[in-house]
Amino acid sequence: MKSMKNLLAGLVAVNVSCLAVLPAEAESDQKVLDDVVTTATLSARDSADVPAFTTVVTADDIAKTSVNSLSDLLRNTVGVNNLSNASGRDELQIRGLGGDYTLVLVNGKRVSSGGAFAKGSDADLSSVPLNNIERVEIIRGPMAAIYGSDAIGGVINIITKAPTDEFKGSVTGEYRKVASGDGGDQFRVGGNINGKMTDQVGFDVSVERLQRDAWFADDDAEAADEPPLMEEKDTTNLRSTLMVDLTDNQKLDIDFGYTKDDRPYGVYSNGPAYRAQKLNRVDLALTHTGYWLWGSTTAYIKRENSRVDDYNTSYDVEQHHTQEQNTYAKFYASLGSGWNSLVAGVDYRHQDLSDDVNYTQSGGYSIDQLAVFAQDDIFLGDFTLSVGGRLDNHEVFGNHFSPKLYGLYHITDSVTVKGGVSKAFKAPDGRELSPEYHEISCGGDCYIPGNPDLDPETSTSYEAGVEVRQATWDLTASVFKNNVKDQIQRLLLGSGTIADPYDASWINVSKVETKGYELAASADVIRSVSVSGNYTRLIARDGDGDYIQDRPQHQANLSVDWRATDSLTATVTTNYIAGMQRSAWDGSATQSGSLPSYFHTDLGVSAVLNPALTLRGGVKNIGDTRTDEMEKGALTYSTNELGRHYYVSGTYYF
Repeated sequence: MKSMKNLLAGLVAVNVSCLAVLPAEAESDQKVLDDVVTTATLSARDSADVPAFTTVVTADDIAKTSVNSLSDLLRNTVGVNNLSNASGRDELQIRGLGGDYTLVLVNGKRVSSGGAFAKGSDADLSSVPLNNIERVEIIRGPMAAIYGSDAIGGVINIITKAPTDEFKGSVTGEYRKVASGDGGDQFRVGGNINGKMTDQVGFDVSVERLQRDAWFADDDAEAADEPPLMEEKDTTNLRSTLMVDLTDNQKLDIDFGYTKDDRPYGVYSNGPAYRAQKLNRVDLALTHTGYWLWGSTTAYIKRENSRVDDYNTSYDVEQHHTQEQNTYAKFYASLGSGWNSLVAGVDYRHQDLSDDVNYTQSGGYSIDQLAVFAQDDIFLGDFTLSVGGRLDNHEVFGNHFSPKLYGLYHITDSVTVKGGVSKAFKAPDGRELSPEYHEISCGGDCYIPGNPDLDPETSTSYEAGVEVRQATWDLTASVFKNNVKDQIQRLLLGSGTIADPYDASWINVSKVETKGYELAASADVIRSVSVSGNYTRLIARDGDGDYIQDRPQHQANLSVDWRATDSLTATVTTNYIAGMQRSAWDGSATQSGSLPSYFHTDLGVSAVLNPALTLRGGVKNIGDTRTDEMEKGALTYSTNELGRHYYVSGTYYF
C-alpha cells in the first residue's frame, strides 16, 4: 500500500511539473453533438468509435417529456430498468445487475453516500437538479478498468451545463396531480443561471426544490395506518461550478454541491412500523485540466461530507445518527498519436463512516483503496484494438488485477461491429464485513449481522454487437453475458412467525449469471414525425439455475415524437414489462414464478409561446396501470407504478 501511495504522490507531482511546459494551441470550442461520448475513454469521441455500447440522453429529451426524475427518464433506454422499492425509492438496474453495480458520476466524478444509508437510498440519483443537466451518458456493460468495481454493470455520467459567454438563465415550475389512489401530488420549482464574469472566469448555479405527498392505495389505506405505496419526499439540491481559465491551455473547475433529502415521519411497513430519515450532504471538488504539446492531463480531488438522521421504531435504539466522509482523488494523462490513444492514471478512495449505535465497539469503520489503471486504443486502419487493465489495492483484500480486451471494426462508414471481454473485482463494504454491525431488514422483522468471512466478488463480462448509423435512421443490436462469482446476497431462513422467526445473514453465492440481447432503433419517418424504440431480453439466474427476483425477462419501449409546428410538439411513450420474477411464502411453501405483464403509457405536449416562455402539459400512466393491484397467487410486485396523474409546467428563460 505504501508503494502505491508513493506512486500517487509521484503522479501528482508530474501534473504539477507540467505547469512549466510551453502551452499548446488552445483547443477550439466545438458544439458537443449527441453522438459524442466522453465517459468510455475519458476523452471526447464519436459513439461509433468507443469500445462500449452507449446511450446519450439530452436536455431536450428531459424537457419534452417532463420527466418526474432521472430514473423516470432512463427507464426508457435500452438495457436499463428502474426498480423502485415498496416505498418508491428508485434503483437503476443495467443488464440485470442492481444499483450496487452501477456507478453514478457527475461530470466524471463519483457521487456516493450510500454507505450512510442502511439500504434503499436513491439520493445519489436525484442529487442533480433536472434543469442543470446538459446530457446523460449511459455506458451499458463493465467499465471497471477505468472506474473500478462499482462499474461492473455500467456507468451513468450526468454532465451538467457549462457556462456560456453571455449571462442567461431559466426558472421552471411544475405541478402534478395524481388521479388514482389517494395523495401523491407533487410540486417542483427550480432555477439556473450561468455566464461569464470575465473573459477568464465563468460560472453556473442551479437549485431545485421538490415536494411530494405520500401516495396511498386508497382513502381507507391511509385511515387504517397502512404503509403508503410511495413515501412523502422533500428534497433540495444545489449545484454550482466556477470555471477559471488559468492560461490558454489550463483551466481550473471549482464545484460545490448541497443536498437535503428529507423523508418525513410516517408508516413504512405493516406492523405497523414508522420511520423518518434525513440526509444532508455537502461536497466540494477541485479539478485541474491541462492541454500540452504531448497530450492532456486531468487531476481532481473531491470531498463529500454526509449526515443521516435515521429514526425507526423497529430499531432497538430508535434514533441513529450516521456521518460519512468520502474522499476521492484521481489523476490521468491522455497521450495520442496517429496510431494509438493512451490514457493512464491513478485512483484513490477513502471512506470514513461513524455510527456509535451500530458500531458499539469501534464507533465506525474506514476503508482505503488505491488503484492504477491504463487503457490503450490501437488504431489499425478500420480496426481498433483496445487493451486495458486496473490494479486495485484494497486495505482488507490486497491486490486484484482487472483486465479488459475489446475490438472494434468499421465495416463501412456507417456500419460498426464491436465486442470484448473484461474482468472486475468488488469488495464487500464495512456493513457487510463487521460482525458488530446489524442492519435492519425483513421490513423491520429481522437484523443482518456483518460476516467477516465474506470473500470479494469477481466478475467476467462479455458483449458483442453491431451499430448501423444512417442519415435518417440508426440501429443497434448487441448480446451480453455477465458472470459474477461469490456474489454477496442475503440468506433468509424462517417464515417470519413467532414459532419460526426470520434468521438473516450475508453469504457468498457460488455464481450469478445475467445474459441476453438488446435491440434499439430510431428513424425519422417523415419530416415532422420520428420514432424510437428498444427491446431488452434478459435471463438472470443464480448458481442453482433459479431465476433472480425482480428482474423482467422482457422489456420494451416505444416513443413517437410529432412536431406539429415549429413551436408545438407532442410525445407518446409506452413501456412494456413482462416476465418479472418473484418468490413468496404462501403459508406452506415457497412459491416462485412470473408476475403478470403490463404496459405504461405517457403523453406529453410542449408549446413554445415565445423565445422566453415554454409551457408543457400531459398525462402519465394513461391506462392507470397499478402494479399494487397485480398478483399471481401469493406473488406480488415489490415495485409500485404511480397511478394516472396529470402535470403542467412552465419555463421562463432570461
